[in-house]
Amino acid sequence: MRVKADVVVATYSGTKMGFLFEDSNLTEARLFLENETVGSICTATVEKILPSLDAAFLMGPEGMPLFYRLKENQGYHIRLRKRKDTGGDGISAGDTLLVQIESEAQKKKQASATAHLSLAGDVVIVNRTGQIGISKKLKSPERQEELKKLIEEIPERNGYGVILRTAAGNAEDPYIREVTIKLLCKLDEMIRGSETTPEHKWVYRAAGTPEEYTEALVRQGLYDSITVHTDLPWDREAAEEETAGYQLHRIANGYGSPLVIFNIPVLLEKGLAKKVFLKSGGYLYVEPTEAMTVIDVNSGKNIREKGHEQGALDQNLEAAAEIARLLRLRNISGMIMIDFISMKKEESRNRLLAELRRLTKNDPCHTRVVDITRLGIVEMTREKKLPPLEEQLRLAEAAEMT
Repeated sequence: MRVKADVVVATYSGTKMGFLFEDSNLTEARLFLENETVGSICTATVEKILPSLDAAFLMGPEGMPLFYRLKENQGYHIRLRKRKDTGGDGISAGDTLLVQIESEAQKKKQASATAHLSLAGDVVIVNRTGQIGISKKLKSPERQEELKKLIEEIPERNGYGVILRTAAGNAEDPYIREVTIKLLCKLDEMIRGSETTPEHKWVYRAAGTPEEYTEALVRQGLYDSITVHTDLPWDREAAEEETAGYQLHRIANGYGSPLVIFNIPVLLEKGLAKKVFLKSGGYLYVEPTEAMTVIDVNSGKNIREKGHEQGALDQNLEAAAEIARLLRLRNISGMIMIDFISMKKEESRNRLLAELRRLTKNDPCHTRVVDITRLGIVEMTREKKLPPLEEQLRLAEAAEMT
């Protein structure tokens, strides 16, 4: 079912943020920093090789410690300067490498880096694999063949890999070609130009903008309409009849902040609460732990005269919809365990799993509903792309203080 989307762009805690509403429900929150860490590319020196872990510790810009997996990067190391010739594809302490930050530091874990450099656009991702890949969500075999042929005929590919994202299915071929060539040239220039870059320097800083975020939503093709509400300058003009595909609603100062109009501070507080209430009277407990996120579904003694099985199913389906929304809003990733209200019938359990898979199908972060254990716990995993919402809000507050 296609829905109506509203994107609110405003200054929150002194930093530009975007908030996505799907049919009036707050679904995503996105912090827009000028220089983000994950996705950025830098030069780093090898500090220490750890044979027991098949890994190395690197030192990046501003003294940033980085964890680098040797086996995963074998054959892809980009050595800019060698301390000594190790022969073959090996690296040694003192070498200078070109790497991309793939994950941020978390608690006791260092940030991790990779030699598998990539640049992402709204319709394609370019990388160093040399292969052409197509999103599994792009179901049409005919369209898959068209896109593969389109990429194969681009001379600038020159050994680089290209992944066609789901949004490519609804994009025009000239646009896909233009974006692909631009990203391929940019990646190639960065790799070639980095040979003279000093140690511990940023070569490329990842940065998302509200305009890019909104246009990516348009190309997903999931929404009947998208309206942007903002009181901030907008770099690209948009109107309903234009190809941008979204309406731009500029909110004048005299009409109040869009944060207030959409009640965002209150919605964020509710969305981040440990106890989240359901309309039926039930509630969720959301408990993040070191290893996983645990969610407990409680009926609130609200299983009515329908009978336990039907009442439990109805409330579990309601909880599933709220959980799918919270996963996106809070940017919950990794292992997720959900203790739904117990149901005896296999038919009921299968219906719940099917509904969870449907609800998470269009999640921008790959989400996998695994199964229900013998104890009745639903197992899920969710890919990490952005920091958790709480961390994004802390970054916004820190940026305001500096």
